[in-house]
Amino acid sequence: MNDVDGERSWSTEDGAAMRALQRPDGAWSIRLPDDNVAAWAALLSMARSDISGAMLVSRSSEDCVEVSSELRRAGFSPVRSETVWRLPVAGLLARPSVRTVHRIVSVTSWGADAVAELDNSIRRDIPGTRGWVGTGEQLTASLDDPQFDPALYLVAQHSTRRSLDGLIRVWNRSPEPRLGCLGVTRPWRRTRLALALVQEVATTLHARGVAHITAETDATNRGSYLMATHHGGEAIETTVEWQNARPRRPD
Repeated sequence: MNDVDGERSWSTEDGAAMRALQRPDGAWSIRLPDDNVAAWAALLSMARSDISGAMLVSRSSEDCVEVSSELRRAGFSPVRSETVWRLPVAGLLARPSVRTVHRIVSVTSWGADAVAELDNSIRRDIPGTRGWVGTGEQLTASLDDPQFDPALYLVAQHSTRRSLDGLIRVWNRSPEPRLGCLGVTRPWRRTRLALALVQEVATTLHARGVAHITAETDATNRGSYLMATHHGGEAIETTVEWQNARPRRPD
Protein backbone atom coordinates (compact mmCIF):
# COMPACT_ATOMS: atom_id res chain seq x y z
CA MET A 1 0.00 0.00 0.00
CA ASN A 2 1.11 3.55 -0.78
CA ASP A 3 -0.26 6.17 1.60
CA VAL A 4 -0.25 9.95 1.32
CA ASP A 5 -2.62 12.42 2.95
CA GLY A 6 -6.08 11.86 1.49
CA GLU A 7 -4.92 9.35 -1.12
CA ARG A 8 -4.02 5.66 -0.95
CA SER A 9 -3.26 2.95 -3.47
CA TRP A 10 -2.85 -0.81 -3.49
CA SER A 11 -1.50 -3.34 -5.98
CA THR A 12 -1.49 -7.10 -6.39
CA GLU A 13 1.48 -9.28 -7.24
CA ASP A 14 0.36 -9.48 -10.86
CA GLY A 15 0.38 -5.67 -11.19
CA ALA A 16 -3.31 -4.80 -10.80
CA ALA A 17 -3.62 -1.43 -9.04
CA MET A 18 -6.39 0.53 -7.30
CA ARG A 19 -6.52 4.10 -5.93
CA ALA A 20 -8.69 5.69 -3.26
CA LEU A 21 -9.22 9.42 -2.74
CA GLN A 22 -10.79 10.68 0.50
CA ARG A 23 -13.59 13.21 0.05
CA PRO A 24 -14.32 16.05 2.50
CA ASP A 25 -17.28 14.05 3.86
CA GLY A 26 -14.89 11.30 4.97
CA ALA A 27 -15.91 8.76 2.33
CA TRP A 28 -13.31 7.19 0.04
CA SER A 29 -13.81 7.26 -3.72
CA ILE A 30 -12.43 4.02 -5.14
CA ARG A 31 -10.88 3.79 -8.63
CA LEU A 32 -10.92 0.15 -9.72
CA PRO A 33 -8.92 -1.23 -12.66
CA ASP A 34 -11.29 -1.70 -15.59
CA ASP A 35 -8.97 -4.17 -17.30
CA ASN A 36 -8.74 -6.66 -14.43
CA VAL A 37 -12.10 -7.37 -12.77
CA ALA A 38 -10.71 -10.63 -11.40
CA ALA A 39 -8.38 -8.63 -9.12
CA TRP A 40 -11.14 -6.54 -7.55
CA ALA A 41 -11.81 -8.90 -4.64
CA ALA A 42 -8.17 -8.87 -3.52
CA LEU A 43 -7.79 -5.12 -3.94
CA LEU A 44 -11.02 -4.29 -2.10
CA SER A 45 -10.03 -6.64 0.70
CA MET A 46 -6.74 -4.72 1.09
CA ALA A 47 -8.62 -1.42 1.17
CA ARG A 48 -11.13 -2.69 3.70
CA SER A 49 -8.28 -3.66 6.03
CA ASP A 50 -6.48 -0.32 5.69
CA ILE A 51 -9.15 2.39 5.73
CA SER A 52 -12.24 3.11 7.80
CA GLY A 53 -15.46 4.71 6.73
CA ALA A 54 -17.52 4.39 3.60
CA MET A 55 -16.00 3.28 0.31
CA LEU A 56 -17.75 4.37 -2.89
CA VAL A 57 -17.46 2.93 -6.38
CA SER A 58 -19.14 4.53 -9.39
CA ARG A 59 -19.89 2.31 -12.39
CA SER A 60 -21.98 2.53 -15.55
CA SER A 61 -25.41 0.94 -15.28
CA GLU A 62 -24.51 -0.95 -18.47
CA ASP A 63 -21.67 -2.82 -16.77
CA CYS A 64 -21.91 -6.56 -17.24
CA VAL A 65 -23.32 -8.96 -14.67
CA GLU A 66 -19.77 -9.99 -13.73
CA VAL A 67 -18.98 -6.47 -12.50
CA SER A 68 -22.10 -6.26 -10.34
CA SER A 69 -21.48 -9.71 -8.94
CA GLU A 70 -17.90 -8.87 -7.96
CA LEU A 71 -19.03 -5.75 -6.11
CA ARG A 72 -21.80 -7.58 -4.29
CA ARG A 73 -19.40 -10.36 -3.26
CA ALA A 74 -17.09 -7.67 -1.87
CA GLY A 75 -19.92 -6.35 0.32
CA PHE A 76 -21.05 -3.43 -1.84
CA SER A 77 -24.63 -2.43 -2.61
CA PRO A 78 -26.05 0.18 -5.03
CA VAL A 79 -27.07 3.32 -3.11
CA ARG A 80 -27.92 5.90 -5.78
CA SER A 81 -27.78 6.60 -9.50
CA GLU A 82 -26.96 9.58 -11.70
CA THR A 83 -27.80 10.58 -15.25
CA VAL A 84 -24.89 11.83 -17.34
CA TRP A 85 -25.91 14.64 -19.71
CA ARG A 86 -24.47 16.30 -22.80
CA LEU A 87 -25.69 19.91 -22.78
CA PRO A 88 -25.56 22.25 -25.81
CA VAL A 89 -24.02 25.61 -24.91
CA ALA A 90 -26.43 27.29 -27.32
CA GLY A 91 -29.33 25.79 -25.37
CA LEU A 92 -28.00 27.30 -22.15
CA LEU A 93 -28.11 30.72 -23.81
CA ALA A 94 -31.47 30.28 -25.51
CA ARG A 95 -33.52 31.95 -22.79
CA PRO A 96 -33.62 35.75 -22.28
CA SER A 97 -30.65 37.09 -20.33
CA VAL A 98 -31.23 37.07 -16.57
CA ARG A 99 -30.84 40.23 -14.53
CA THR A 100 -29.77 39.70 -10.95
CA VAL A 101 -28.89 41.73 -7.84
CA HIS A 102 -25.67 39.71 -7.61
CA ARG A 103 -22.17 40.33 -8.85
CA ILE A 104 -20.85 37.19 -10.53
CA VAL A 105 -17.08 36.98 -10.24
CA SER A 106 -14.27 34.44 -10.40
CA VAL A 107 -13.60 32.27 -7.37
CA THR A 108 -10.13 33.83 -7.26
CA SER A 109 -11.73 37.12 -6.18
CA TRP A 110 -12.62 35.66 -2.80
CA GLY A 111 -10.82 34.10 0.12
CA ALA A 112 -10.73 30.32 0.08
CA ASP A 113 -12.37 29.93 3.51
CA ALA A 114 -15.41 31.98 2.48
CA VAL A 115 -15.87 29.99 -0.73
CA ALA A 116 -15.43 26.69 1.12
CA GLU A 117 -18.16 27.72 3.57
CA LEU A 118 -20.46 28.55 0.63
CA ASP A 119 -19.67 25.22 -1.03
CA ASN A 120 -20.41 23.32 2.19
CA SER A 121 -23.78 25.06 2.65
CA ILE A 122 -24.82 24.21 -0.92
CA ARG A 123 -23.69 20.58 -0.71
CA ARG A 124 -25.84 19.94 2.38
CA ASP A 125 -28.79 19.71 0.02
CA ILE A 126 -27.11 17.88 -2.87
CA PRO A 127 -27.77 14.12 -2.91
CA GLY A 128 -24.59 12.16 -2.33
CA THR A 129 -22.65 14.97 -0.61
CA ARG A 130 -24.45 15.40 2.70
CA GLY A 131 -21.90 15.64 5.50
CA TRP A 132 -19.43 17.33 3.16
CA VAL A 133 -17.12 19.59 5.18
CA GLY A 134 -14.44 21.04 2.93
CA THR A 135 -11.82 23.53 4.09
CA GLY A 136 -10.24 26.57 2.51
CA GLU A 137 -6.98 24.66 2.30
CA GLN A 138 -8.63 21.86 0.34
CA LEU A 139 -10.32 24.32 -1.98
CA THR A 140 -7.01 26.08 -2.67
CA ALA A 141 -5.41 22.72 -3.46
CA SER A 142 -8.19 21.94 -5.95
CA LEU A 143 -7.34 25.09 -7.90
CA ASP A 144 -3.95 23.57 -8.76
CA ASP A 145 -5.79 21.10 -10.98
CA PRO A 146 -4.76 21.65 -14.62
CA GLN A 147 -8.46 21.65 -15.53
CA PHE A 148 -9.17 24.67 -13.31
CA ASP A 149 -10.13 27.80 -15.25
CA PRO A 150 -10.87 30.99 -13.26
CA ALA A 151 -13.35 32.12 -15.93
CA LEU A 152 -15.40 28.95 -15.41
CA TYR A 153 -15.46 28.75 -11.60
CA LEU A 154 -17.66 31.60 -10.42
CA VAL A 155 -19.41 32.80 -7.26
CA ALA A 156 -22.38 35.14 -6.88
CA GLN A 157 -22.16 37.95 -4.31
CA HIS A 158 -25.21 39.99 -3.31
CA SER A 159 -24.59 43.60 -4.33
CA THR A 160 -25.83 45.15 -1.07
CA ARG A 161 -25.74 42.41 1.57
CA ARG A 162 -22.30 41.24 0.40
CA SER A 163 -23.26 37.62 1.09
CA LEU A 164 -22.10 34.77 -1.14
CA ASP A 165 -25.24 33.09 -2.42
CA GLY A 166 -24.30 30.79 -5.30
CA LEU A 167 -21.55 29.15 -7.30
CA ILE A 168 -20.90 27.32 -10.54
CA ARG A 169 -17.86 25.15 -11.15
CA VAL A 170 -16.95 23.96 -14.66
CA TRP A 171 -13.74 21.99 -15.16
CA ASN A 172 -12.04 22.69 -18.49
CA ARG A 173 -11.78 19.05 -19.57
CA SER A 174 -11.07 17.69 -23.03
CA PRO A 175 -12.85 17.03 -25.30
CA GLU A 176 -15.73 18.77 -23.50
CA PRO A 177 -15.83 20.80 -20.25
CA ARG A 178 -17.64 19.26 -17.28
CA LEU A 179 -20.13 21.06 -15.07
CA GLY A 180 -19.08 19.80 -11.65
CA CYS A 181 -21.35 21.83 -9.39
CA LEU A 182 -24.13 24.39 -9.66
CA GLY A 183 -25.98 25.58 -6.60
CA VAL A 184 -27.43 28.47 -4.63
CA THR A 185 -28.10 28.91 -0.93
CA ARG A 186 -31.57 28.16 0.42
CA PRO A 187 -32.92 31.76 0.38
CA TRP A 188 -32.21 31.87 -3.36
CA ARG A 189 -33.89 28.62 -4.35
CA ARG A 190 -36.65 28.96 -6.94
CA THR A 191 -35.13 32.21 -8.19
CA ARG A 192 -33.23 32.83 -11.42
CA LEU A 193 -29.82 33.09 -9.74
CA ALA A 194 -28.78 29.58 -10.84
CA LEU A 195 -29.72 30.42 -14.44
CA ALA A 196 -27.71 33.66 -14.21
CA LEU A 197 -24.64 31.64 -13.19
CA VAL A 198 -25.19 29.18 -16.04
CA GLN A 199 -25.55 31.99 -18.58
CA GLU A 200 -22.36 33.67 -17.40
CA VAL A 201 -20.31 30.53 -17.97
CA ALA A 202 -22.13 29.65 -21.19
CA THR A 203 -21.33 33.09 -22.62
CA THR A 204 -17.63 32.49 -22.02
CA LEU A 205 -17.74 29.00 -23.51
CA HIS A 206 -19.72 30.16 -26.55
CA ALA A 207 -17.14 32.88 -27.25
CA ARG A 208 -14.45 30.17 -27.19
CA GLY A 209 -16.32 28.06 -29.72
CA VAL A 210 -17.29 25.32 -27.24
CA ALA A 211 -20.47 23.58 -28.40
CA HIS A 212 -21.24 21.17 -25.52
CA ILE A 213 -20.53 20.48 -21.86
CA THR A 214 -21.22 17.41 -19.74
CA ALA A 215 -22.93 17.21 -16.34
CA GLU A 216 -24.45 14.69 -13.93
CA THR A 217 -27.76 14.85 -12.05
CA ASP A 218 -28.87 12.60 -9.20
CA ALA A 219 -31.89 10.48 -10.03
CA THR A 220 -33.78 12.00 -7.08
CA ASN A 221 -32.98 15.63 -7.96
CA ARG A 222 -36.00 16.54 -10.08
CA GLY A 223 -35.02 20.23 -10.32
CA SER A 224 -31.64 19.47 -11.89
CA TYR A 225 -33.21 16.91 -14.22
CA LEU A 226 -35.75 19.44 -15.48
CA MET A 227 -33.07 22.11 -15.95
CA ALA A 228 -31.04 19.72 -18.10
CA THR A 229 -34.00 18.75 -20.27
CA HIS A 230 -35.28 22.31 -20.62
CA HIS A 231 -31.90 23.39 -21.99
CA GLY A 232 -31.74 20.67 -24.63
CA GLY A 233 -29.67 18.17 -22.65
CA GLU A 234 -29.19 14.67 -24.04
CA ALA A 235 -29.04 11.84 -21.49
CA ILE A 236 -26.07 9.71 -22.57
CA GLU A 237 -25.49 7.34 -19.66
CA THR A 238 -26.66 6.27 -16.22
CA THR A 239 -24.09 5.58 -13.51
CA VAL A 240 -24.63 3.69 -10.27
CA GLU A 241 -22.84 4.47 -7.02
CA TRP A 242 -22.02 1.43 -4.89
CA GLN A 243 -21.12 1.57 -1.18
CA ASN A 244 -19.62 -1.02 1.11
CA ALA A 245 -22.40 -2.24 3.37
CA ARG A 246 -20.48 -2.32 6.64
CA PRO A 247 -17.79 0.37 6.85
CA ARG A 248 -14.98 -0.65 9.20
CA ARG A 249 -14.91 1.42 12.38
CA PRO A 250 -11.66 3.27 13.21
CA ASP A 251 -9.43 1.39 15.62
